[in-house]
Amino acid sequence: MEITELFEFHMSQFNDMELAEENFREEIEHHPDLKQQYKNWCEEMGYSDRKGFRSYFLNKGEADNIWSDMYPNREELEEYDFDLH
Repeated sequence: MEITELFEFHMSQFNDMELAEENFREEIEHHPDLKQQYKNWCEEMGYSDRKGFRSYFLNKGEADNIWSDMYPNREELEEYDFDLH
């Protein structure tokens, strides 16, 4: 599982940034391979380990808003196949 998929999983489970981040951090503490994957991801993205989880969602939200601003009518977006990952 990619680290961003793990972010999304925790957010979907809790739908609250604080709880999702807390549970994410508990999980990576018990799985050294995930913790290393998270550290590597943070380094690649230019985030600190402390702010990586939260920064992912803040940046994701900004990207979603850009598409909404460009195409305020959802029907226009449905005509296209965007691969944003």
